Amino acid sequence: MIDAEGHYGSGYLGRERWMSYVYQLDGVRDISPSNALEIGVGAGALRSMLEATYPGCDVVTVDIEAGLRPRVCANVEQLPFADGQFDAVFCCQVLEHLPFHVAARAFAELRRVARRRVIVSLPDVRPYFFLRARGSRRILPLLWHGVSISNPWERPIHFEEHGQHHWEIGRPGYPLKRIVSVMRDAGLGVNNCFRMTERSYWHFFILEPIG
Repeated sequence: MIDAEGHYGSGYLGRERWMSYVYQLDGVRDISPSNALEIGVGAGALRSMLEATYPGCDVVTVDIEAGLRPRVCANVEQLPFADGQFDAVFCCQVLEHLPFHVAARAFAELRRVARRRVIVSLPDVRPYFFLRARGSRRILPLLWHGVSISNPWERPIHFEEHGQHHWEIGRPGYPLKRIVSVMRDAGLGVNNCFRMTERSYWHFFILEPIG
C-alpha cells in the first residue's frame, strides 16, 4: 500500500507536476465538464482544481489503493460506471504501470465511460526539440503553441521492466504509432497530442470517443 503522505508530499508536487495539472485542466476547457472521472488519485490537486474552475462539477476519483482514499476503489480495466457517464475522464501517468496488454484493454474502458473527452498522459523517452514563435496567433497559428521535432538519428534504447513502468513510448516495441493505433482500436480519436515543454518526458493525448 502506498504511503500517501510520504509519496505524494512536497517532493512529489514540484513545479513540473503542477504544470502537468494545468495541461490536464486546459484539455477540457472547451467543454466545461459538469462531471469528471479521475483515475489515479495522486495528491488530490486535479480534483481541487476542477472543482474550483467548474463550481458544481462532480469529480469522482478512482484508485486501486484504498489507502489513498479514492471515492471508488476499482481497477481501470473494470470501472463500475455506466456507459458515457462522465463528460471528462482523466488518466495521467497511470497506464504505463500496467503490462501493455492490460493497458490496451483499459483504453476501451476509458472510452466506454467517457461522454465527451478523455485526457491521457504517458511517458515518452524519445529525444525532443521544441520551437516556439512570438507574434500574432492569427498569422502564426501552427507556431503559437510550438512545434516538436523527433530526432531521426535516435539510437535504440534497451529497456527492462523495473517494477514501476512496464512500457514507455519510444522504447523498443512501443513506437508512438503503435500506441495511437491501440487508442483508435479502442474507439478513441486523437483530437490533439503534445509533449510538455516543462518536462518533455510527459506526452499528453486529448482524445474523443468515436464510433
